[in-house]
Amino acid sequence: MTAVAQVVPARGKSRAAGYTVCECIGLFLTFSAAGWLWEVALHLLLDGELVNRGTMLGPWLPIYGAGGLAAVLLLGRFTARPPVVCALGALLSTGIEYATGKYLLAVYGLRWWDYSRFPLNIDGLVSPLTSLLFGLGCCAAVYVAAPALRRIFQRLPRMRLRLICAALAALFALDFGVCTLRPNAGQGVTVTPETQDSLRVIEPSQINLLLQNLPK
Repeated sequence: MTAVAQVVPARGKSRAAGYTVCECIGLFLTFSAAGWLWEVALHLLLDGELVNRGTMLGPWLPIYGAGGLAAVLLLGRFTARPPVVCALGALLSTGIEYATGKYLLAVYGLRWWDYSRFPLNIDGLVSPLTSLLFGLGCCAAVYVAAPALRRIFQRLPRMRLRLICAALAALFALDFGVCTLRPNAGQGVTVTPETQDSLRVIEPSQINLLLQNLPK
């Protein structure tokens, strides 16, 4: 019998109901890969560097996989109310991101992201702006990505899907184990506390003072 991750909706049938273990693995890895592509593309666009973002060697960021899968399994019962999905998705993602950031900082003494320049940030790990973006991302996962991926998974022969999921899960587990001992870090990937402390936001008044004191 195929194992099923069942979420019982309050009313009616939830979109999260009946996902098999293989489908959950597929969703997790797909969201992880999508997050990696997003981070790499964003860093390339903003900083002009092509780097392997994240703690792992492979093309996946598990924080995105965990957030996306949690949103699909936990928020499917609220699909009739998109604002609720967005708000709860933002809260869920913020909690995952803050806890992960604190863990990485405590264990490795490194930051893999830094929101210190964003308004109302908390410890540079979360901020209202990024939480809103992740809330919208959770909506995309619940309403668009998960149903589309599920249709693709269901078209594949069951044994082939299991083999693909098992192979990818094994690769991910191997990568995760290696990078737990020696995570991916370096230029364009991590920010040390010393480097982060040296960053300052220049206020407009400081810019005006600097311009006034320039030699004429």
